[in-house]
Amino acid sequence: MKKIMICGPVGSGKTTFAKKLAAKEKIQLVELDNLIWERNPRGDKRFTKEQSIQLLQGTLATESWIIEGTTTQDWIKPAVAQADIILLLLPPYHVRLYRIFSRFIKQKRNVEQANYTPTFQLLKQMIVWNHHYEQKNIFELKRLNDSFPDKIIVLKELDAYAAYKIIIRDYNKNY
Repeated sequence: MKKIMICGPVGSGKTTFAKKLAAKEKIQLVELDNLIWERNPRGDKRFTKEQSIQLLQGTLATESWIIEGTTTQDWIKPAVAQADIILLLLPPYHVRLYRIFSRFIKQKRNVEQANYTPTFQLLKQMIVWNHHYEQKNIFELKRLNDSFPDKIIVLKELDAYAAYKIIIRDYNKNY
């Protein structure tokens, strides 16, 4: 499997899992946020939809990739179509909340880096996004994936990487 999408709500462990997997498999990692936001020390600026599509097409043109993020906008449909597997990380809600708060504190103390400036407003927004994911985004993801229903694997375990290794081991035994 050389083309992997990792999806899930804020605090689900997508980025941590994706970084681990990318390092182990030596596969390019692309964060969807970096296809949506032009990073700038004076404040991020949103790319146009066309720019985001162009950046995504550049990634999809490569032989292998891991794409991680929460967005379920229609412009990611080509990635859904090309993905060999789509991993949906859904640890329990309270675990995600804990991770959001923990990450915020680490970022404010400069213990953990962020692609964005951690503010209380953004913390509040992440909590809202987390809450709405299972009520809205998950259905949008399934809608995007309707043509490819066998691709999604839901991982509810706290250690998604360990669960993924078991899935791959079993997959390799059967094929």
